[in-house]
Amino acid sequence: MYHKGIETRSKIVEAAKKVFYNHGYKNGTVTMITEEAGVSLSAIPYYFGKKEEIVKTIYNEFLESIYASLQENLPEQPDSFLMHFYASKIYYYIILGDENNWRFYREVNLAEQNYMMAYPFIDAVYDNYAKDFNIPISQTKRQMIRITDGGARREILDCYYKKVIDVPVDYLIDYITSIAGILTGIHPLVADKYGKKSTEFVKTLDYSHIKLLV
Repeated sequence: MYHKGIETRSKIVEAAKKVFYNHGYKNGTVTMITEEAGVSLSAIPYYFGKKEEIVKTIYNEFLESIYASLQENLPEQPDSFLMHFYASKIYYYIILGDENNWRFYREVNLAEQNYMMAYPFIDAVYDNYAKDFNIPISQTKRQMIRITDGGARREILDCYYKKVIDVPVDYLIDYITSIAGILTGIHPLVADKYGKKSTEFVKTLDYSHIKLLV
């Protein structure tokens, strides 16, 4: 992609973040995004196809920022399951700690399912689980884990928002982070241990520079 195209694509993503933060996913329209970015309406289908693809880009940039920050601060390289616990703590602290982020996340969850927006990033996480813990995983099993994990997260977070379940935020994050690992074949006691360890470690970090939206 030529430099101008890369610049335009970046402008659209940054504009979408502002629009989604201020208006939410449901009410944040493509027209609002193009007006904020100062580009023509045809730029969205040209560079992204549809609004959902912009969201996918936002999610993957968010995840990449979290993992990059963690790599700079890790005292030692953890296995992929513990690394995912570290990343999930930051991920959900940022989302749940800001009402506008939380609104955006909930609305995407209802419309598109957040976890599917992280594909194929999340499949690499599952593959690393299998590799680090020496667990065979077929393509079909990986797909089924992704679907199960995504659906479980969607329902649990919706129930958490509606106060059908009322648990401490760290318990919530640890539970939903453990789902895919346990489905892959990692022992639940490992998940319990990593949940506690991730809470302690992430509290020592400054991740204020990482943003989901703005």
